[in-house]
Amino acid sequence: MPETLVSERAALHAEWQQKTIKDDPIFGTVMTNPELCAELLRRALPELTIWLVKDADPQHTIQATPTAKGIRIDVYARDDQERTYTVEMQMVNEHNLPFRMREYQKLMDQEILNSGDDYDKLANYPTYVIFFCNFDYYHRGLARYQFEFREKWHPEIAAGDLRTLVVFNTKAKDYQHAAEIRPFFDMIRGTVDTKDKFVAAVDAEVQAIRADKQREARFMKEQIELRRQLRKSEEAGRDKTVLNMIKSLESQGMPKAQVVKTIAIAESLSVEEAQKYYEQLLVTEQ
Repeated sequence: MPETLVSERAALHAEWQQKTIKDDPIFGTVMTNPELCAELLRRALPELTIWLVKDADPQHTIQATPTAKGIRIDVYARDDQERTYTVEMQMVNEHNLPFRMREYQKLMDQEILNSGDDYDKLANYPTYVIFFCNFDYYHRGLARYQFEFREKWHPEIAAGDLRTLVVFNTKAKDYQHAAEIRPFFDMIRGTVDTKDKFVAAVDAEVQAIRADKQREARFMKEQIELRRQLRKSEEAGRDKTVLNMIKSLESQGMPKAQVVKTIAIAESLSVEEAQKYYEQLLVTEQ
């Protein structure tokens, strides 16, 4: 096995062993346990009575049409009363959270409605889009932000479309409407309170997943292929840029030797390496 691949595997092994509940694919895999998924939802939405989760699908993909943009959801779940949930663990602020929730909501409805179904069917499937964020998107210090659709000038009038958006801020200081979920937030931040039965059960599941050699091997294979594709894409982009530079310089009448030297300087190559690269690109272009 090449030395670079050995070192890459060693780095990926270390990365896998350091993964916690906040990491992909750990969170989604843990939540395939219906009891843990149900308890998380109960703590996230204590106003609901959730007896059980009958479907919990990690890395669930929804795509409206073959050409439309699809989404991959960390956890897609449905409870005993047909309430449907998408649950995402979001560690990085990509500054587009409201629009992601809008897209998730739309695709959830499309997943529920089949061709020919009446819109009344949606009355039996309340939907909840839930994001656990490692940042405060709305900058108010709240642990839980909940949004529903209401009449602008008379907010006591609800739209009644049974859609709910919930954004949790794991770095909050105000837990007025999120006391039940706080131990899970602590876990996301790295503090595991094993006195809390739910947290202890989640932690045990995380450790079991990390110890699973088949899961680790699958993770390493996926990451190695992903990185190979990324390198290939980067090399293709580099080749295109350098080829365009060659064409531009030669169109200006620059001699081949000078073009090669320019490539060597631009790409931090020796003249010999730049010469081979130049010839390789021209052969590929033909």
